[in-house]
Amino acid sequence: MSENVIRLRSENIHQVTVGGKTYLLVVPHTALFQPDDVSSAVLDYLKRHGAVRREALFRDLTSTYGLEALQDVLGELVSLGVIGNGRQNGHTADALPLGDRETLTTLVLNVSNRCNMGCHYCYGGGFQDLQSGQQMSWSVAKRSVDVLLQRAGSHRKVTLVFFGGEPLLNFELIQRVVLYARRQATERGLFVDFTITTNGTGLTGEVIDFLKRHRFGVTVSLDGPKEIHDRRRVFKNGRGTYEVILPRIRALLDAYRDRPIGARVTLTRGVTAVGEIFAHLIDLGFAEVGFSPVTAGPSQGYTLTEAELERVFNEFEKLAEQFLKKALNDEYLGFSNLSQIITDFARGTSKTLPCGAGLGLLDVDHNGDIYLCHRFAGTPGAAPLGNVGNGGPSFVRIRTFLNAARTARQTACHQCWIRRMCAGGCYHEALSRYGDPFHPNLHYCDLLRQWMETGLRIYLEIMQKNPGFIRKYLEPRRVDYETL
Repeated sequence: MSENVIRLRSENIHQVTVGGKTYLLVVPHTALFQPDDVSSAVLDYLKRHGAVRREALFRDLTSTYGLEALQDVLGELVSLGVIGNGRQNGHTADALPLGDRETLTTLVLNVSNRCNMGCHYCYGGGFQDLQSGQQMSWSVAKRSVDVLLQRAGSHRKVTLVFFGGEPLLNFELIQRVVLYARRQATERGLFVDFTITTNGTGLTGEVIDFLKRHRFGVTVSLDGPKEIHDRRRVFKNGRGTYEVILPRIRALLDAYRDRPIGARVTLTRGVTAVGEIFAHLIDLGFAEVGFSPVTAGPSQGYTLTEAELERVFNEFEKLAEQFLKKALNDEYLGFSNLSQIITDFARGTSKTLPCGAGLGLLDVDHNGDIYLCHRFAGTPGAAPLGNVGNGGPSFVRIRTFLNAARTARQTACHQCWIRRMCAGGCYHEALSRYGDPFHPNLHYCDLLRQWMETGLRIYLEIMQKNPGFIRKYLEPRRVDYETL
């Protein structure tokens, strides 16, 4: 076909109506706009006629809208990728360059492969024995910090994430790492931030004071009220952990005012009471609560069924309405699953890959082996991507992985309107469920699209009725919760 033939690239737009106003999401850019009369006329014309010659469109619409206005609108829609020429049939990849990806901003340190708990759903098989589990040594930790600082590039801020197992079982190492990293970063003119995810059992007064002094971002893994939490999160002898953890969490929340404390909830088979769990954790004093539904993993007995996953998203919808009501009253409800979606729409987040793994973020296990993220460390068949003591990250291998992931996911997901928000989903979940890290997480696509539609609607309602809410509450949270 001739270059003079144009068509609507319907895969690149998504329409939503909120408060009587129609908006178009330009998918490749995650950009929202309200079409004016001319834009609406052009889009409607192309929907009705399919691929048409430009002269036909001008002939039929110029008398109403004027030639200059039509040319301006066509030029804008072409530049956005909403309109293409008639030869563009099938999939055209959203080919964005990866750019300079040999820099690091975030390093996750698996400082302890030990854990004093025996959570039923844990993906970390190596976390089962306090005696045989491995601890990261000072030499590995020091080299890890050096790699991060040496690879910071033009970034002035870097982040160290302490993870496990239970990281506080190696608290002495964490203390040493923090002091070393602070000193080395200062000498390089860098700022280093610290975050930790903990099960809460090690939150002594000494630990809390240290976390406060160094302004850690803290996330506590907690699954809800006692009767729900103790179903899965138990000590190795089977005894529930809630009563042991609760006073330590209260001490943390009472003493810690420098940064908001978040709770992370794992939803497993038989646990779908999102509203009840959320209310309990907010009542305890957590600033935000985030939910991680288990949809794939080595222990399929804990994977949510399709019906349960649907109930979970229905509960998310109810919480979303509470979030909106508070937002319109200029109050913040700390439902982080929704907060992140709204933040992404507000920022125009447009991803060709699902997360920061390999894009500035890497993980180091107790041996110094480097992985895309903490989930891959110890996973059978997941080869390391270098070692901090032997040349550092292999960026050639990392780029090869990322390019393969982007190609595979764009091919499978090219018609989906949330592809630049989701980008195919978690690599590790894909490996667990499909045996292929490049496979899109297709098992929850429909539910995720519905959830994104809710997030988009709520974002637009907030922008219509209380636009200052985004700047007041959601932009500042990036400093406290985002590591990239």
